[in-house]
Amino acid sequence: MIKKFNKLIIENFIIFLVSFLLIDLIISNTVLNLRGKSCTNYKKDFIELKKNCNGKEKIKSYLPTVNIYTDSKGLRISKEHNRSSKKDKIFVYGSSFIYGAGLRYEKTTIGILEKENNKYEFFNFSIPYGSPTFHLYNLKKNIKNNEKPKKILLILSLSDILSEIDIWGNVDKSGTLKTKTDVLFLKSKEKEVFYKRNFRLSRLVANKINVFFKQLKSRTINDNIDSKKIRTTIQAGFTYSKIDQHPPYSNGGFNYGLNKIKSQIKEMTQVAAKENIDFNLIIFPFADTIAYGQENFNWENFAKDLCNIENCNFINTFKIFQNFQKNNDDWYEKLFFRGDEHFTELGHEIFTEALTEQIFKTDTL
Repeated sequence: MIKKFNKLIIENFIIFLVSFLLIDLIISNTVLNLRGKSCTNYKKDFIELKKNCNGKEKIKSYLPTVNIYTDSKGLRISKEHNRSSKKDKIFVYGSSFIYGAGLRYEKTTIGILEKENNKYEFFNFSIPYGSPTFHLYNLKKNIKNNEKPKKILLILSLSDILSEIDIWGNVDKSGTLKTKTDVLFLKSKEKEVFYKRNFRLSRLVANKINVFFKQLKSRTINDNIDSKKIRTTIQAGFTYSKIDQHPPYSNGGFNYGLNKIKSQIKEMTQVAAKENIDFNLIIFPFADTIAYGQENFNWENFAKDLCNIENCNFINTFKIFQNFQKNNDDWYEKLFFRGDEHFTELGHEIFTEALTEQIFKTDTL
């Protein structure tokens, strides 16, 4: 009797396993297959968003898959948004953070600001890997095409130094900005290995289980900052560790990237001043900078000094997030996607509140 029972269990388990793998195979190559569905267009010498795109995107394995919609300019918008020519324009320049990686547009900073400030039309020129060289290029194109905003929001990211070093080159003789290499283009064309291509569901389930047990373990041990390992990043690591510990920044790379940022922002502020545009320079922290500090390089002081020199409105949101950390033991899970440096919905909400308080509440336009 027992043998028959055990045999029945084994047979049912095999049937379940085979059925699950077949279902995984089908779903992996249909619903979970995002090949060709991304709205980010990686060219051999440029990066941009596809125009009038209706797609799905998963920028990193740690992030959720989200629907992406773009307008006729190739800028991210909400699904039903219709541009109004009667509203004053606000141009937003930033990287994947303000692009809204891992979130529906309505839950991102710009999506929230758009809903709360009906008098403005927001144009979000942010893209993954966006940095000041890319932003200046776009701003000049906007002005040349007689597209002038009332305000500019430049969200400077800790990742911008690395993007300036590795991604963005110079404007050629024809006036076109080029990327330095075709690495991202080639990566976007890579064919996935068999197990990644055909067992997406299995990996998704395994990842969910892994996250669950990690969260359970952290709560069981002791729910405080000391018991949790905050992921370090190359992008922000220069703030709390020596430059020579990060190869991309060594041998003069760090100063090269930093000087490019200074130069491009200087030119952006000059363009804004000439056109009588309100220019706002905004910074936000990464999780590892909140956790480990800025003993090696103070990003807040750098940005503040830069804005003082170039006479722009400086908005520092570091303090808000640092206060949240002090008052919430689980700040990391609440503000950032686990294993990643991008903001969650709450992170975007807090960031938005800071911008509203310092820009839009005192808005007299």
